[in-house]
Amino acid sequence: MFVAYVLFASALTMFVIYKYFRFFFWRKTEGEILDKRVERVKEIIKYETYNPVIEYKYQVDGKEYISNRIFITPFESDYNTAEKIINDFNDKKVVVYYNPLNPSESILKRNLHAGMVVMLIALIGIMLPFLYQAFVEVTGIGTSKEDIAFFVRNLLHSLFDN
Repeated sequence: MFVAYVLFASALTMFVIYKYFRFFFWRKTEGEILDKRVERVKEIIKYETYNPVIEYKYQVDGKEYISNRIFITPFESDYNTAEKIINDFNDKKVVVYYNPLNPSESILKRNLHAGMVVMLIALIGIMLPFLYQAFVEVTGIGTSKEDIAFFVRNLLHSLFDN
């Protein structure tokens, strides 16, 4: 049962990595900015979040598309950060990265933002103990669960008992 869980979790991890990092293989074309603005999204406990919105058009194989995605994942931030992202696009012409399998899917920035890095670190952090345990069970090589528990307990005590 444990091995089935590890296989499922590994497949899920690979899917998430593919889903959020596939844009590195997308093609690029030239696009034109139609509109730029910062929108207030919501208020969370006296903290307002904003969304940078850039509407743009581009062509692939003679067909015109319109989109407003900047990053591969949704992005909300404080007003100054959202405005800075908007101001990074001063020219009317922009480079648009599009999915060659689905040209209506596009982005303007092909880089990672902090939310994606945190998600990836959390995902890897969650998966490593399970993958290590699966490796130990399959190969019979490695440290016992008791030794790992002892190490983790001592590490946590040394961090939080000071």
